[in-house]
Amino acid sequence: MDGVKVQGNFVNDIEHTAADVAICGRLLRAYARAIEDRARYEGSQSEDIWTAIARRQGAFFQILASNDPSQLAAYLCNMSRHDATHGTVQGEVEYRHLKRSARYRTYIGRMAKDKLVSLAEALGAIPSENPEQGSWARNGDLSEADLAKKIEAALGISIIPPAIDGGLFKVGSDPYRFGERDCNAIYTAWLMRQLLAEDRSVSVCEIGGGVGRVAYWATQQGIDKYTLLDLPHINVLQGFYLLKALPDAHVLLYGESQETFASLGKAIRVMPGFTCKAASQQSFDLVLNQDSFPEIHEGIVLDYLKWIKASAPVFLSINHESQPNLGNGALQNNVPHLIAGMGGFSRESRNQYWLRKGYVTEVYRVR
Repeated sequence: MDGVKVQGNFVNDIEHTAADVAICGRLLRAYARAIEDRARYEGSQSEDIWTAIARRQGAFFQILASNDPSQLAAYLCNMSRHDATHGTVQGEVEYRHLKRSARYRTYIGRMAKDKLVSLAEALGAIPSENPEQGSWARNGDLSEADLAKKIEAALGISIIPPAIDGGLFKVGSDPYRFGERDCNAIYTAWLMRQLLAEDRSVSVCEIGGGVGRVAYWATQQGIDKYTLLDLPHINVLQGFYLLKALPDAHVLLYGESQETFASLGKAIRVMPGFTCKAASQQSFDLVLNQDSFPEIHEGIVLDYLKWIKASAPVFLSINHESQPNLGNGALQNNVPHLIAGMGGFSRESRNQYWLRKGYVTEVYRVR
């Protein structure tokens, strides 16, 4: 993408509304309930990358502890420039780096544009270029809007992201403004749609869902029931994003009545991870993990894999396998190795993840 012109800029800060404050009241109640109940199922927390990230999110935890919905709403409307999104979207440190460095903004902008081009190629919306024959690196000359319209034609839906990402650096111009995570989420949701039956209602569970982008795009692509399992404080980000992005949908938080979930049309549950231990007989058509099992404590991953075997016929893993040293002699997890050691899964396919070099897409069937 060197030499490609990219129009990148920050989404303007967003002022919170009374509706946002009401959402945050729900989020704070769900968070307090999750923290209260977590000790019954998890005991002491296992040290991993995510416990280290949590130690860098002090301002976010202080706001959660204040139990002030208005303060939380002001913070979450612009979460991408605060410490809450460190490790998921952008975060405070990345925001400051982007603000002070034009060179870094160019780098991140080109990366996001490359994701958009790769998404279009992956879907067959534009031809995939071949460095051995014909023109090369010309797809990047297409504007973000032109690429988006071609992708929309291939998918049959609008891919205009929800206008709720205050403080996030994106490429393109209104209404087609994209961050790299937008592109990843659209593609991952499409991958799941290819694996699931088209002629009936389907249910997906995602373990470790960022701020909820994949869940959003999955609903746009016809997946009726979606459950997110994550850390309680990350559930707060997910709940806010999804309640804002899908104001007319059924989004249920922890502690809210789950009895009607199965009978609702399109519905999303945002739940702490320990709930899989509390209700091991849940049934899904597919479980997804993207870019987190390598970073989670091995024992927790093994518990999740055991639960997946009892809960779904298909497991979709999108993860890297580089296993960097964590600095204490430990290595990040290799998901295929953990699955092979556990048994009970049969690998159906293994492919490169089209939008992210070094990430592998694997489909496992439960035996």
